[in-house]
Amino acid sequence: MKTLTVHLTVELQVPDEWTLVDHASGVPVLKIGDQFVDFDITPLSTREDDPEAMWSDDDQELTAKVLDCVTELDTDIEIAYQQ
Repeated sequence: MKTLTVHLTVELQVPDEWTLVDHASGVPVLKIGDQFVDFDITPLSTREDDPEAMWSDDDQELTAKVLDCVTELDTDIEIAYQQ
């Protein structure tokens, strides 16, 4: 067995009315209207070796197999206001 480490850094420019709040579960999340949004890893797959391939998580068995391998997941979310 070997360890695969994936580092994802995503930057979004969001409207001012979207806020960062602490959800009752203790997780900081983005609040958009009356919905809470968290960010997670979702593996996408394709059978095509083509630059225009369509990637999806439709293969739920494969998605579950990959997610079962996750031993640690940490999400850091913050909002920086531009001036």
